[in-house]
Amino acid sequence: MKKKLLMILFGMFSVLFAACSGDDIKNYPLGPSGDEIKLSKKEASFTAESSTITITTEYKGWWVNGFSLDKVRIDKGTVNLLAENFIFKNDVFEVEKKNGNTLIITMSKNTTGTERILNIGLQSGNYFDNINITQSK
Repeated sequence: MKKKLLMILFGMFSVLFAACSGDDIKNYPLGPSGDEIKLSKKEASFTAESSTITITTEYKGWWVNGFSLDKVRIDKGTVNLLAENFIFKNDVFEVEKKNGNTLIITMSKNTTGTERILNIGLQSGNYFDNINITQSK
C-alpha cells in the first residue's frame, strides 16, 4: 500500500515538475525577428525604359535567396548568391552585389506590352526580406 502511494505521489510530482519547466522553454525566441538587413529601399517603380537603382544596407552579413520575375523563379545558374560581390545577369535584369552592402539592380527596356515585377529575396539568419521592382508596360 505504501509502495502504491509513493508511486502515485512520485508520478504526480513528475508531471507537475515537467509541466512547470515546459513553460520556460516556450518563451525562448527561435531566432532574430527584427530587421537584420535594414534596406534603404524595399520597393521601386521603373518606367518601361531601361532603368537602374542602387539599394544599400546597414548590415553586411546577408545574402540573396533568389530571384523571381512575374512570380516565376529564376535559376541562379552557377552564381554564388552568398558572396559579398557577384553579378547575376539574364535577358531582363542584372543584379550586382558590391562590398557586401550594395545592390545595383538594372532592368532592360520593357517591350512586352505587360507590366513586369522583379522580386529579389534576401536573408540574414532567420530574417527574410524582399525587394520588389515594378516596371511599367
